[in-house]
Amino acid sequence: MAKKPTDAEENPPPPHRGRMQAQGGGTEKSEPWAQATPPTKSEMLRMSYSLESQLTATELEDRVDPLRKLREFIERAAKAGGISAGGPPRSWYKRGSRDIRVDLEIIKGMACVPDPSP
Repeated sequence: MAKKPTDAEENPPPPHRGRMQAQGGGTEKSEPWAQATPPTKSEMLRMSYSLESQLTATELEDRVDPLRKLREFIERAAKAGGISAGGPPRSWYKRGSRDIRVDLEIIKGMACVPDPSP
């Protein structure tokens, strides 16, 4: 008798997964992705603005610099061909804080790949 496939075998999770998060100071906001192809530079930048739109004025004020650094990282990563999963999440902290930050976590696959040529 043939073994019945499990749900995970029939519907494997997308190969490219991760999230951007605004953390610390009582804030826990997230912008996740799970998709068949690696998110491009433009998609990642859009996600960063989507995360920003979830923040209150005070939360945003605390994370202006970390969000800028995240976007600069996305630009550099795309120029280098993207980044792969592995290693700890990348974090950008508010100056003078030990917990108010923005994180980028690539859980599986790749992200920040260059946009396709027009």
